[in-house]
Amino acid sequence: MVAKHYGVSLKEVDEMNPDTFRRSLVWALVARKEEEKANKRQRQEAKSGGRETVSVDYSFLDREDF
Repeated sequence: MVAKHYGVSLKEVDEMNPDTFRRSLVWALVARKEEEKANKRQRQEAKSGGRETVSVDYSFLDREDF
């Protein structure tokens, strides 16, 4: 996933230090999730005939400090 997201070879990913790899993986996962959200939003808009769909993120309710 890291190699594909950043357009680097598997060898380059294999040679990354562990901290850089972890950060790169996290950012790649976040980018993928945001892309999936955007695609879902586009599909919903297409279904609704162009009406705007507003998504609400309730994930903050899962935090323990809430």
